[in-house]
Amino acid sequence: MTAPVRLSAFEDALAAALPAGSLRAELTSNGLPHRRVEAWKWTDLKTVLSRFPTEAGEILLNASRDPDAVAKLEREPSMIMPRLAAALGGDCAVFEARDGETLTLDFTATGAGHRIVAIVVPAGVEAVLHETYTAIEGAFANIAVNITVAEGAKLTRVIEQNEAPGAALVVTSGLSLAPNAEIGQTTLGFGAKLARLETHVLHSGEGAALSMNGAYVLDEGLHLDQTSLVRHAGPHGQTEELFKGAVAKGGRGVFQGKIHVDRAAQKTDAQMQHRGLLLDDGAEIDAKPELEIYADDVVCAHGNALGAIDEDALFYMRQRGLDEVTARAMLTRSFLAEPIEKLNHDGLRDALLDRLSDRLESV
Repeated sequence: MTAPVRLSAFEDALAAALPAGSLRAELTSNGLPHRRVEAWKWTDLKTVLSRFPTEAGEILLNASRDPDAVAKLEREPSMIMPRLAAALGGDCAVFEARDGETLTLDFTATGAGHRIVAIVVPAGVEAVLHETYTAIEGAFANIAVNITVAEGAKLTRVIEQNEAPGAALVVTSGLSLAPNAEIGQTTLGFGAKLARLETHVLHSGEGAALSMNGAYVLDEGLHLDQTSLVRHAGPHGQTEELFKGAVAKGGRGVFQGKIHVDRAAQKTDAQMQHRGLLLDDGAEIDAKPELEIYADDVVCAHGNALGAIDEDALFYMRQRGLDEVTARAMLTRSFLAEPIEKLNHDGLRDALLDRLSDRLESV
């Protein structure tokens, strides 16, 4: 017999805001995700939010232009956090990308709030999507982003997650990749009291290509969880993932990456790598890369490595007149730059590298 879940005041307020129905019943029975849920074992949302104020806030969206439509969702999401975003975030803002466009979406959370948006990239269109996530002290942001990239289209997606020491942030992205389409996603994250950037990709294969890369820098008291699931459903698809992070004492980085290859997805080429740098004693990085393969004619690999700064390289740089702080920052930047340098957009790539350098100076 399973013991009933005791809800916090935050969860009680969340349940009270929901209409009667299956979602409210599920939240009342199970509560928010917590460390006993396998997919959330390193990101205990329930415990963190139990200490947050229950007053509702809002998530402001500053976009480079108005949405093309505001609509009800045709189908309810399957996971609890996007379901909450759909139920409590109002109607879905829908943006249809235009050829050659750079669409910017800046989200700012001022309290406990929810939001859902959708981006559609029509067939043959090439576009850039630049998202920024900010949360003020005491805020909780739950955001769902649904992206559909049609056949032959190409999307460059850049995500910046700003440091938020006293806030919590959950961003759940659902990406659908049609035949011969391309998505290049680059993330730069600095963590929060709790932050989770979760990406689910339905990969059709048939010449489609996905690139997901990211870098993170976490100081004391900051947490960032980057979780992804890529499902290859058809043949001749390609996925490449590279994530690198650096964590100082008292910080915590989480990487969970899974590539699932269906039996029909023959000739899949999928590679996933995670590398973590522990800057001090007391830093923590938890990583779980996985492959689940049901096809027998594929090229798939995954890897993970954690370590500290190379003391020989540090000594070499100190011998050439650099102080220790500068030398460590330069070595760490060189390590972290690789995922960002894969970004195929000169302006955004340079801007992210500059932000990375500035953050490392303070850490």
